[in-house]
Amino acid sequence: MFRKKEKEFQYPPVIVKIIEDVVGGGTIARAALKGVIDELPPGVVVGKDTNGLYHPVKTAKVVVVAAADATKYKVAKKTIFEVGEIVALGGSLEGAAVAITAIDRSDIDFDEITVGATLGAAAVDDVLVLAAEAADAGDAAFKYKPEAITMNKVDTTVANQQSGLLVRGTVNEAVMPYPVDDAIKVLLPLIRFV
Repeated sequence: MFRKKEKEFQYPPVIVKIIEDVVGGGTIARAALKGVIDELPPGVVVGKDTNGLYHPVKTAKVVVVAAADATKYKVAKKTIFEVGEIVALGGSLEGAAVAITAIDRSDIDFDEITVGATLGAAAVDDVLVLAAEAADAGDAAFKYKPEAITMNKVDTTVANQQSGLLVRGTVNEAVMPYPVDDAIKVLLPLIRFV
């Protein structure tokens, strides 16, 4: 047994109304988060893998307009993407999916994600989304299809942890830790975003 000293901290309330959740919650896989983030906050969209573990549907909000031939995208701070992961522009996955070649987290205002080839033009508030594998335009797919939203914080410094998973209810989109676009919302039809 070990003791862990914690400071008291409360996340802004993401969950507004719970109508239905996954009975018993779900296990959040920490493998892709270890060393990137110590604690996954509540309100993260997750999807299930073939082993039954839930993984965050990683997203990042574009904060500076990018040209059609851009390979560098400036996104909101605290992105949980890692070099080597595949990203596409937008939850509709209509564009190409390309590998991340570098992430510069040194700027205080944004993180800069560099990809191997352009994802296309990006407007402010567009969303980069984790894709399964590199693909041409129109052939991309989610690595983890959005299925639920976490209801608890998850400590990623220890083994895989349980979290309550909301599948029907209302969430406050403004305080969600990672952005969702309209295409992702369509995949969560029983969740109302306010």
